[in-house]
Amino acid sequence: MMNMYNHTNSVSWKPLHFQDLALSELSPLTSQQQPEELEEFAPPLEPDSHDDKDEDSFDINSPAILLKLENIKQQARDEAYQEGFNLGKEEGFNIGKQTGYEQGFTLGHQEGLDTIEQQLTAEKLTSINAIKNLAISFQQSISQIDEKIVPKLFDLALLAAEKTVGSLSKVKQKQLLHIIKSLIEQNTIVNPPIVVRINPTDLLWLEPQLNNELQLQQWQFIADTNIELGGCKIFTQTNEIDASVTHHWQIISDNVHGVEH
Repeated sequence: MMNMYNHTNSVSWKPLHFQDLALSELSPLTSQQQPEELEEFAPPLEPDSHDDKDEDSFDINSPAILLKLENIKQQARDEAYQEGFNLGKEEGFNIGKQTGYEQGFTLGHQEGLDTIEQQLTAEKLTSINAIKNLAISFQQSISQIDEKIVPKLFDLALLAAEKTVGSLSKVKQKQLLHIIKSLIEQNTIVNPPIVVRINPTDLLWLEPQLNNELQLQQWQFIADTNIELGGCKIFTQTNEIDASVTHHWQIISDNVHGVEH
């Protein structure tokens, strides 16, 4: 049973009106529509003076805004600088690499040419020195050949002449006859008795031609097979004269070689 006095447990109370009773019996739909009706009669909201104040207080020339803009510009400049630096660095690296390659190639090529030139120069000097040494050795060999061969050539020529003269009997006879007559003419310095040793063959033809002279000069001829044809050996009491062909050729050979007797 509804309390007619709208009495609650609280201390304050009010008398119950019929309007309150009518309102309590309204349908749920009516109660839902009530806020809409109340909104129609609600006074308009006043704009927030604080928001207007914030909008009015925004100044683009304020230090904070300018600093922020400057920071943004500086950041953009830094980013652009870094990007340009990276691109320039890469391009410079490529250019420097190409330049370095070209310079290195040029220097390496020149160094290689210099090295080859030095090697060729050294080889040329070595070849020239070898040729000089060879020429000196050849000249020395020629000199040695002259010293050894020329005397032998003289000996060979003398031997050939000796053999040629020795093979001519008439030459030998004339030679021997000339020697004997020369010794007879020099009899003043040769003390008798005189012994002449000659080849037996020469004695056969020489003794008849000098028989008279030999008897006057007290000369004695003795056949000696050890004496070569065309030569003789003369013996006195104090001297011995070798007039053999071999001895004559030895004197000639020594004179050719510069040996004094």
